[in-house]
Amino acid sequence: MTYDTLPAAAEPPGDTVVYIVDDDEGVRQSLAALLLARGYTVRAFEAGEAFLAQAALDQPGCVLLDLRMEGLSGLQVFHELGQRHSALKTVFLSAHGELSSAVAAVKQGAVDWLEKPCNEATLLAAVEKASTLSQAQARQAQRLQQLRERWDALSPRQQEVAQLVATGISSKEVARALAQRDPDRPIDPRTVDTHRSAIFLKLDIRSSHELGMLVEDLGVALGAPRPA
Repeated sequence: MTYDTLPAAAEPPGDTVVYIVDDDEGVRQSLAALLLARGYTVRAFEAGEAFLAQAALDQPGCVLLDLRMEGLSGLQVFHELGQRHSALKTVFLSAHGELSSAVAAVKQGAVDWLEKPCNEATLLAAVEKASTLSQAQARQAQRLQQLRERWDALSPRQQEVAQLVATGISSKEVARALAQRDPDRPIDPRTVDTHRSAIFLKLDIRSSHELGMLVEDLGVALGAPRPA
């Protein structure tokens, strides 16, 4: 595989790993040399089976994946990554005549596909795109995990109050809604205010609007209660 020359690129994201999965040794070597020169960490595999067994699938990064290989095909490896909820993002490498398979792969979630031989600029742009997307999704997943842990630290009663406060209603309306839901457990609006303060502190937020976005992100939002 040959490449057009390209001026020095910007520094890649720190600690970005690019996996090369291709049964052509020449392709693996040339791609590895190019990416190493650009500052990426590179791991190359001859077969999809070895890649799936040894790669850190739960960490962000990019996979340059050949469509047609001995053993597992690139599409089979790609589907297995999906089954394992891998954080890696895939760029397919396809030979002439494999366009329909490559396009189908992109529709199924691959970041891009490149036809061999591809030029240096196109390849590096695809790797940067995949790596950036993978890193962003990993950060979002980490953020949601942190929010979930904070939410789980609330008491059941605080979670009930939080879901109602998130709709933007007043403490008096929250108290009324809770009493309607469970007449045996009435609550005073001042107690709602106490819960509200504790909820904001535990969730590290400052407003009902922030709380509304948080419960939406966690999938625990309620519709606004109907007026009494």
